[in-house]
Amino acid sequence: MGSLSYTIRIAMLNADTPVPNVSARFKTYGTIFHNLLSDAASRISPHVKIQSTDFDVVRGEYPESAADFDVILVTGSAASAYYDEVWIHKLGEYLTTIYDTCPQIKIFGSCFGHQIVCQSLLGGFGCKVEKNPKGWELGVHGIQLTDEFRKAFPSGKGQTPTSGPGQLTPTPEMMRLQFVHADHVALPAEGLPESWISIGQTKRCGLQGVFEPNRVLTFQGHFEFDRFVNSETIKVFGAKWDPKEFQDAMDAIDADDDAKAAAEIVLRFLL
Repeated sequence: MGSLSYTIRIAMLNADTPVPNVSARFKTYGTIFHNLLSDAASRISPHVKIQSTDFDVVRGEYPESAADFDVILVTGSAASAYYDEVWIHKLGEYLTTIYDTCPQIKIFGSCFGHQIVCQSLLGGFGCKVEKNPKGWELGVHGIQLTDEFRKAFPSGKGQTPTSGPGQLTPTPEMMRLQFVHADHVALPAEGLPESWISIGQTKRCGLQGVFEPNRVLTFQGHFEFDRFVNSETIKVFGAKWDPKEFQDAMDAIDADDDAKAAAEIVLRFLL
């Protein structure tokens, strides 16, 4: 395509609203994703443009036509994917329909998005969203990426479909992201279906995301959260926590992460 511009059209399915101090800066989680993916495009594929539209799925908002979008992105949420709520059931049905009938549309999910995608698309294979018996995963933690996932997104100088050579942020063996979750996706004994791979694991969470080439990518962690967003979120979530537990979480947030590399991985998946 040479120097021709290429637009990625993303339907941002917002499954929650940011906490007040965050929403004062960013109206929606979709806005944060838009900004980070646009920044990633400017670094590695400057002729790629991100075009996004926000939908509030809690209120039942969805695209009139899925054909208007290249990507369905599901954000995080304070809700659990296993809640018996109408909007969650509808979201799961929508994701299943998109996956089954629109193979050209890619699906990305973050945190709750990861969980609802796995529940909807992999529940029939035995994957289950449940409370993590190891408890909350909070702050910055390192994900030990699987070799299979790293091979799918090799480091170094890469060729994108639209921009020619681009200098990519190296894909780390251990990818550090911000976390704030108490649920996880539990795998059956036989693991994931053949076409799917695990992106990696942490000490507290055995499935940190799933990847099906050219179709689906999910992260349990929040590459879209920085110190500010996660600390403000945990101030709300942890208002009634034990003081030491709360302070430990705040301390864990104050660390460097690999959000830049993660955003570039997501962008490369979307291309």
